[in-house]
Parts: sequence; structure tokens; C-alpha cells
Amino acid sequence: MILGRKILSGVFNDMNITNLKKLITQNGRMQFPEHRDLVRVLGADSMVLLKNSENFLPMTKGKVALFGAGAVDTLFCGIFFNFVFTDKNVNVKEGLLNNGFTLTTDSWLAKMDKAVKQNDKHEKSSDKEKYAYEGRRCNTEEIPISQADLAESVLGTKTCIYVLRHGIVSSGVVTEKEYQLSEVEKSNIQLITEAFDNVVLVLNSNMVELAQLSKSKKIKSILLMGLAGMEAGNSLSDVLTGAVNPSGHLTASWAKKYKDYSTCYTPAVVNKNAQNNEIDYKEGIYVGYRYFDSFDISPLYPFGYGLSYTTFDMKLDYLEASWMSVVMRIRVTNTGSHAGRQVVQIYCSQPKGNIEKPYQILVGFGKTGKLKPGEFEDVTIKIPVMPFCSFDEDTTAWTMEKGDYLLRLGDNSRDTTICGKIVLDRTTIIKRVVKVMEPTKKLEFLAPQPREEEDPGYIMVASLSGDDYNSDNKYVELKTEIDTYVPEGSNYISYVNDNSYAMTAKTKEKVHYVKPCGFATLFDVIKGTVSIEEFVSSLSPEIMARIVVGSVNESKVENESRFNFDFNLEKKKLGISSRTTSQFATTLGIPGVNIADGPSGLRIESVPCTCFPSPINMAQTWDMGSMVRMGRAYGREMEYYDIDYCLAPALNIHRNPMRSRAYEFYSEDPALSGMMGAGFIMGVKRYEGRDVILKNVATYNQESGTTDVNICVSRQAFGEIYLRSFSACQSVIKPAGLLNSGNKINGLYSSSQRGLDTDIIRSDWEFNGFIMSDWGSLSEKAYDLHAGCDLIMPGFDPDKILEAMMENPPTFAEDGYVTEVQTSFAYGEPMIRYENWGSFLLDKKGKDFVSTTVAPSVELNEKVLKLQNKGLCNIEVNVDGSKTVVYKGINRGAYLSLGDLQQAVIHILTEIKNSAAMKKLIKNANI
Repeated sequence: MILGRKILSGVFNDMNITNLKKLITQNGRMQFPEHRDLVRVLGADSMVLLKNSENFLPMTKGKVALFGAGAVDTLFCGIFFNFVFTDKNVNVKEGLLNNGFTLTTDSWLAKMDKAVKQNDKHEKSSDKEKYAYEGRRCNTEEIPISQADLAESVLGTKTCIYVLRHGIVSSGVVTEKEYQLSEVEKSNIQLITEAFDNVVLVLNSNMVELAQLSKSKKIKSILLMGLAGMEAGNSLSDVLTGAVNPSGHLTASWAKKYKDYSTCYTPAVVNKNAQNNEIDYKEGIYVGYRYFDSFDISPLYPFGYGLSYTTFDMKLDYLEASWMSVVMRIRVTNTGSHAGRQVVQIYCSQPKGNIEKPYQILVGFGKTGKLKPGEFEDVTIKIPVMPFCSFDEDTTAWTMEKGDYLLRLGDNSRDTTICGKIVLDRTTIIKRVVKVMEPTKKLEFLAPQPREEEDPGYIMVASLSGDDYNSDNKYVELKTEIDTYVPEGSNYISYVNDNSYAMTAKTKEKVHYVKPCGFATLFDVIKGTVSIEEFVSSLSPEIMARIVVGSVNESKVENESRFNFDFNLEKKKLGISSRTTSQFATTLGIPGVNIADGPSGLRIESVPCTCFPSPINMAQTWDMGSMVRMGRAYGREMEYYDIDYCLAPALNIHRNPMRSRAYEFYSEDPALSGMMGAGFIMGVKRYEGRDVILKNVATYNQESGTTDVNICVSRQAFGEIYLRSFSACQSVIKPAGLLNSGNKINGLYSSSQRGLDTDIIRSDWEFNGFIMSDWGSLSEKAYDLHAGCDLIMPGFDPDKILEAMMENPPTFAEDGYVTEVQTSFAYGEPMIRYENWGSFLLDKKGKDFVSTTVAPSVELNEKVLKLQNKGLCNIEVNVDGSKTVVYKGINRGAYLSLGDLQQAVIHILTEIKNSAAMKKLIKNANI
């Protein structure tokens, strides 16, 4: 999704706000209030206990002081497409009161509550006329604690709970300030640590600098609550009182200070990035714990860290290795005095070799059920071979190098013990892939000091032989042909095969003649009487161009019905992120599908839905079962509101976990992110016809607010870090679609990268769903379709796509620049925008020219002057004072093939025919 005020797809063009408000007035409650119980459990399980000196927690109910902005202005979920409308959120104050606590800080809480209500009212009213409420709470500045407030708070208690709430911002360059406490927060915390013997610090935020506070003897306990969903206050109370034993573990490394992260750049580097509008991923594969462990930099709290009210013992009981998987059985015993759950984490130190490797990587994990004191559970973990592989840039292959693979068992990355090893007798190539997406410039990377050999002592050993690995068909070939389907008897001649101009990847159109079926509908494809290729060959380009764009600002095209009967199509106009066209539903049997955000619950404008814990919170459960349960509840609401696809899970990697929007993503580790996402999808798919769209492939990591920033990344880091979460997830369970990121990767927009969308995602991963462009993306859509990006969201001008299949001259404005189109504004930004260059492409090395004349009285467009400075045009002043602008470039002719358009339609319809919308359409047709 686009940053800042660029989120919704202009859905307000598609719905009647007045009628919607009537609907909400009549039915302003959640349809499934029982989901609150699930959210309460998930929220508690997702919290991470970071400190608990003197075993202060769990605490008894009673009189406590409560301070901190998060006590009243609690953050429950994210903003924009992460925001979920609910009928009631339980803040921390309400949660404590609901669960037997008495508060001694009524005066201060009343002042904070008043300030929040005033600012929140102003925020909502300012948004009311222009666009729907975006969910961005004002994050009212914390009220300073007065001496009177302090005097009142200490009456009858020695315990204070302080809820630190840091605000959520939308975009921009990461600054150190985001990671640090404000002066008011520092002052208030100092006051309460001086006044109270026992302080519990609750963090209603992402990571902040806590190095000094964590050492305070008065701060007995620190609990990361995060953004725990609509029942956050009740969930917190359950953890504080011990009704729930905290079992959450961090999914990102918590640095002592902001500058300790490998992704933290100096001001000079930040300025250079901003000037060039690009970011060099100079850390390479050393992201998160891979960096801290490899460079031996101590974090404040390591990846995987989390305390409990009890203790556990873990021991490897069984180890087996084959080329199918590595199987480990871990016996976990509760050795403490409280019932609880334990997370089992398996890391691997790969052998030294020619390929760069971090000190260790997470390869597997599991979680026990609730164990009583003295009870044990055997946790079996099956690990496929791919997590042990490294990407070799020299051979362009996923490879396991010869040597010992040391298996480490622990409950965080800095506290692991070697428990076993796998011995590989020779270097083995697991899979060769195509060489694509190479950096356009030389990149310099961080490099750790060589590590010393470790003596593992007496451990379990398993072996693998390279001779036993079946390497047949383990080579991914570059796809250089575009399949085009035309009815038998047609006189189709490819207009792109002889075109000297090629887009970002040179391809050849291969024509297939198929059985004519001008009478067929998508119903026939479902019945099996017509193939999808035959059906698509019967569709005109005008129809297909509308299928491959969203419904926002769509234009209609006349088409005769292929049914021999009439039927009606029921439509619900709820405020959701997007839809595909439904204009061919009753003529061709192609329904429009409904797509809704977001990662923390369905975002339907002003409709109360379940607000689940944020993605990072859910990942902190390390529990696939919890993800499945969340997915099932999510799918249930999708079914009720006729939502076919949800834009979740978000599987991008935390490069900067202190980033205020880190809540959107699961983890800094791709394997953990991928598996947690897979659990969510499993739950959603329990409801027939409901599915998900993974997002955003790839390198959408929130370092910049610009939509066209260029990410410069090595192929190894791209494969091992930024793609692995997506590949791991979809290898477990296939989603309906993938959403590209809007940024550039190594010089090209991700949606225009054929190497990514076709060669990697389709050929390598064997993904058969559709791929979507990001909202308001700046890429050229013909390039997207050629690359394998099938669906342009939230909509686009179909005629602009058809222009790429013909030869068209530019259309100039009177100021000398081409005409520009900007429509479908959402939050002040156009979701559909393009320039009318036609077939002409600006290029300093081009040999073609186009020109336009500007009248003497008209001032030249500033963009013309900028292009002149870049050597892309010349300006000649004529005798009469007029100006002739001559542009230099390439006349591309007709450069988008019919097959490119057909392939996109095939991918879209292959999924739509299995959707709930399809089943509903068939039911309406009474077939």
C-alpha cells in the first residue's frame, strides 16, 4: 500500500455514504461479539514479558496507581489500511477496572481522557468531509504529572503501572527521535520511580530506547503489550494477574540504542539516499539477529526473547535427516511452579565455505500446549531442506555446502546450545534458478570477522549424502515466450515479434490455435466443456482490458450476453479497498470480486468488525494454531460481508523494528514470517471461496515516504531475506494472489520486473494465482502486464492499455508538455495517473523525435525545462516568438502483445472461478 494519505482505492466513488450511514445506524454492533473472547486470548498470548525482577508479576488485584498516555489513549491497531472499525475497544484503564483493580489516579486520568476526547473529536471532524476516518488517533501528548496528582496517587498503594504509548506515523525517513522517549515521558517516569517502590512498565508501542529504564531497580517488571487488539485492556489484566502466563517471544532484535542496528545509516548516507531517491541495502544478509549474532553486538533483548512466570527444560531426544526433511523431537518439561507454555527455537550454524553466511539462522520452531508444573511434552519439528540452503550468486543456485550443520536449541538467539549436527559429504546444488534482477551498480556490504570453530562436544549426529539427492528437474529456465491463443481460422499475425523495440525483457510471442467458442461463458470453463485458454481467445481486447483493472473509475464497453436467459446480480456497496469489474457478470459469467484490507481485521468503512492483535503481536505468539484460529474468525466475517479476498498477511521483513509502522509485519526473520502467514491463510481458507492476497512483494520496508524509491539490493539478500518469507508461505499453502510493492528494485518498479513476477514467482515458485500492482503505483502498466503483473489496482484507463497494442503519437498540452491524467483521488492523492506519451519513449540514446509548438504567449511547463537539462529535449525559439520543443527518444510502435493481456486474464479468471462471488453468481443464475 502507498504511504501517508494514499491508502484507499477511491471506494467512495462506488458507494452512497448516506445510505451506508443509515445501515450503520441500524446495525452498529459487531456481528460476531463472541470473537472478543478469542481476541482477548490472542492478545494475552502475544504479550512479551521483558523483565520481572523479584518475580513481582503476577500481581494481586487491588489498589494501584495508573499513569501514561497509553492508559487512556491506548493503541489497538494501526492506521489507514490497518485500521479496523469496531463497536468498542477496551483501553488499559477499562481493562484494569473490569478485572478487580482500583485506581488511585482519577484526577490525572480524567485530565488525560479529556485531552484525548477533544483531540480525537477534532481529528474525526476534519476528516469527515474530505474522506473517511483514517484511524489515525491524535496520539494526544501526555499530560505532565503534577504534585497534586502524585500526592493523590500514592494513597493506599506502593505500586504503579505506567503505560508508555508512542504514536504511529505514516511515512518519511526514520529518525532517532522516533525511538526515544519524550521529555514529558522521561519526567513522568522519573516522578513515579521516586514515589513508588514497585513500577510495572507497560509498552503500548513498538520498540523504544529502554537501556537506562531497564536497569532501574524501582521498575520491577517490563511488559511489551504492543498493539493487542480490541480487548487490549482485558488481555493486559489477564497477564498482570497471572490468569494468563505470558508466553510471547520477540520476533525482532531489540537494540540498546537506535544506532546499533545495521540498517541505521549516518545523516550523510540518509541525505545521499534522499538526493538520489534510492537506498542501498548495504547490510546485505545481516539483518536483525543475523547482524547482532554475527558481529557479536549485544542487543538489549535478543530475537526470540521472552520471560515466563515459570521455567522450562528442553532436551533433544531424536534427530533424523533426509533430503525430504530434518526431523527433531524435543522434550520440554515445566520445571517451575506455574502452568505455562514454552516456545522451542531451532537455529543452525552452517559450515564455512565460499558463500557468505551469518553466524546462525532460525530453521524451525514449535510451541507446547499448557504444561502444569512437572509435566512434559514432546515437540516434533520437521524442517525442509531449503532453510539450510544459501544462495550462491556465482552459480545462481540454492546450495548446501559441504560440512557440518550445527543445530542449536534455545529460547532466544543469544541463548542456544548445540544439540546435534547434520554432516553433508559434498556440496550439493538443490536448485538452479535464472539470473535476474541484478544490481545496476556495485554494492559494498558489511562483513563480520571470521568466527572460531566450536567444539560441540557429545551430540546427536545425522548425515546426508549428496549422491542421494535427486537433482532431476531442479533447474528453472528463463521464460522467453508469450503464449497467445487465437481461434482456429483466424488470420492473426504477431505485431511484436518483428518489433525492434523490446520492453524490459525480450520475449517472443508463440501463437496457439484453439477451438472457436464465441458462445462460451466462464460457467462453461467451470463445467469443463471449454478450456480457460479457449474462453479467453473468444474475448475482445476491449473486454480483457477491463478485466485486468480494478473497478474504480471504470469505463463500460458494450458486449452481448452469451446466456440464453436473464438473471439479476445482487450488489452490496460497502466501503472496501477495491473490486474487480462486474460489468461482464450477466453477459460472460465473470463476477466482480470484493477485496478488503487489512492485516489486523477487515477494514470496511464504518462497519464494526473484529480488531485482532497487530501482525507483530500475532507473530510473537510463535503459535501456528493461534494464526489458524485468527484466520478462521477472519474468514467468517469475510463470508458474512461478501468479501472474497483480504489484503493480508503482510510478509515484509523488519529492517528497522523500531520503525513506528513495524506493527504491520511479522518479524525480521523470513522463515518465521512465512510460517505464521501460512497459518493465517489456512484459517481463512476454511470458508469456501474466501482467500488472501499476500503483500507486498518485496522490499516494502518503510524506510522512505516516496513511492518510487529505488532499492539497491544484492541477489543473495533478496533471495535469502526479502523473498523467503513469501516463498516459504506459499509453498505451504497457495494464496489467491500476491501484491507487488510500489517501489523500484535495482532500477525497475517491482511490478515491471519480469524476472520477479514471471521467472521467480511463477516459474520457480510454481505460483498460479494472480499478481496485483500497488495502489497508485507509478509504473507503466503495459510493462507491468508484460512482466506478469496481472491486475492493476485500484483501477486504470483500459484505453491506455489498448494504446500499447497500437502505434499512437503523444498528446501535447499547450505548454509544451504531454497531457497528464490524475483521477480517483483518495486522501488527497491520485490513485490513477499517467502521462500521454503514446508509443513514444523518452531516451537520450534514442534516434526518434517528436515535436510540438508553444504559442508566444504561453509559458513552458517546468517539466519541459527539467527534461532539457537532462538532455531529453531541445527548445528552439522561432522568429514569431513561439517555441518548438523537440523530444528525443524511441518510437516503440505496438509493443504490448495480445498474449501478455491474455495471460493476465487467464491468471485472474483461474482464481475468480473458485471465488465465493462465482458461486453466488451461479446460484443467482439458478444453474
